[in-house]
Amino acid sequence: MDSDDIKNKNWSKLAKLRGEDPAGKKPSEKPRDPTPDFKGSAKGEKKRRLEERAEEGLFDEDDFNHSSPPLTSRFDRGEARLSTKALHRNYHAIAELAGGQAILPMIKADAYGHGAVWAARVLASAENLYGFGTASLEEAREVRDGLGAKGRKTRILCLSGTTNWSEEKGQYCERFGITPAIASDEDWKRFLKGKWPERLKYHLKFNTGMNRLGISPGLVQQIVSQLKDKPGEWRPEGVATHMAVAEDPNHPLTKKQIESFKAITGTVKSPWSDTLFHLANSSAIWNSRHLGLEGWTDIVRPGISLYGVPPWPGAPIRGTDPVMELRYAVAARRTLKPGESIGYGAQFRLKGSDSPVEVAILAAGYADGLHRFNSGIDGAGGKVLLGGKMRRFLGIVSMDLSAVECDASTQVGDWVQILGDGLDPWTQAKAAGTIPYELLTSLSRRVRKTRN
Repeated sequence: MDSDDIKNKNWSKLAKLRGEDPAGKKPSEKPRDPTPDFKGSAKGEKKRRLEERAEEGLFDEDDFNHSSPPLTSRFDRGEARLSTKALHRNYHAIAELAGGQAILPMIKADAYGHGAVWAARVLASAENLYGFGTASLEEAREVRDGLGAKGRKTRILCLSGTTNWSEEKGQYCERFGITPAIASDEDWKRFLKGKWPERLKYHLKFNTGMNRLGISPGLVQQIVSQLKDKPGEWRPEGVATHMAVAEDPNHPLTKKQIESFKAITGTVKSPWSDTLFHLANSSAIWNSRHLGLEGWTDIVRPGISLYGVPPWPGAPIRGTDPVMELRYAVAARRTLKPGESIGYGAQFRLKGSDSPVEVAILAAGYADGLHRFNSGIDGAGGKVLLGGKMRRFLGIVSMDLSAVECDASTQVGDWVQILGDGLDPWTQAKAAGTIPYELLTSLSRRVRKTRN
């Protein structure tokens, strides 16, 4: 049989699978209509509408009148279970620490992986709320849209996405009700030249030693002079800085930043009597008494602590609880025998003299946000909570799957816990070669978020 005969034979098989006649004749059986018929109107308006929806990518199995039970769309690999009550409790615990200052919850990076719109909706009516903080303009718009008409007046402060200020960014802020933080010498020049202080509420962010963003403190007096003869509405609504080592009140840089910001506030408090001042991230809130913030600053900006993670390793929890419980499903079970290995590279192998090891295969890998550094090699690696016990990873964490040690009672469908009650987030992060901030913000969309 030559190559043409092989091609013709393969084409004949493919044509039959498609319901076609390879010889050009009518097929013996009419191809099945992929869209189920409806009672009384197989080609009626409803069928046509559903076909159009399918073409637009709006297919929904529940639109069809199947006689069999409806299909599920939930095949969870991993789940992040979010607690509305814990988020509320944490907010109020932080408000107690803040001593009457207004609260600006940081919901950047999708609320540290928890869902920015969800967090904003939960806290939108909270007492003493100043607004919400984001990093980018796109994040701010997402929150604005998510809050809807009820949140039209809720302040959304964009802290870094407004750098390299432009007319377009100004119009974007104007259109979506975003308060920009102006954070460089050049941006202030552009902002003032475009007369944006007349059109937008804004904050000024000064560099007191973090040396990332911020206006030079030496420009404070010049800015005061530039606004001196302008209407009161031109003055900034807020003046801010950002602490680099707030977990250590005695660090030389912490002391330098406090002194620098006090000098700034001392210069502008009299001419800008209505302006609000803020510098406290989670670490500074935890150390607010040592830093002497009460009676001096007006707003605090809780980030990681809002989600129940202490701001540094070993920090007191201060009445907060984890908002997220992160867990992954056991997809398969096996027994690893002496001499066998598991995973890519055969990095975990039992010696011939070792006892068999019970293994749970997890439907989780680095594409889900489970860091590869958790890989169990040479005694190193991360651990999970399974059946009330901490269990080690075995071998390489791959893109979609990973393996942990278990016992004979573990079954397919069980869950292992990575974060949540009973697990210290800093210990879990250290085992993964990172920090809790990165663990939380690494979750991919394959991990379903559920709320209660």
